[in-house]
Amino acid sequence: MKKSVIRNGFIVVLLLSNALFIYKWWMAPERRHHGPRNEIIERLHFDEKQVAEYDVLIQGHRSAIENAQKELQQQKQKLYANLDEPFSDSLLQEILKVEAKIEHIHFNHFKDIQKLCRPDQKKQFKALNREIAHLFSPGKRPRP
Repeated sequence: MKKSVIRNGFIVVLLLSNALFIYKWWMAPERRHHGPRNEIIERLHFDEKQVAEYDVLIQGHRSAIENAQKELQQQKQKLYANLDEPFSDSLLQEILKVEAKIEHIHFNHFKDIQKLCRPDQKKQFKALNREIAHLFSPGKRPRP
């Protein structure tokens, strides 16, 4: 009898912990798929108008990056579709151009974020500027 009570208690604890995990995951969608958005808003102390403008910038940035990523994928497909042929330096140059284009898109996005800042926020942006590569690196998790 005692073993079944312990087993049932353990099962209840597992079910409750899973339910809590699912609830927290489901009820916190703003923490998913936003990259560093919320952290940047918090650290730069954006007001509502700045947040709205920042969200527009994000949409434009995502669209430009998606288009460039598609272009990059097409160039890589061309390169690897010709494995029977000698290596194509011209295709490699095209790939490098697209990768440079992606970096320009990112750089201009950061400059646009800087333009959103009021004079009193410039100091926070400068501090954030030192961490931008880390904030936008793959696998970076937002702060809770």
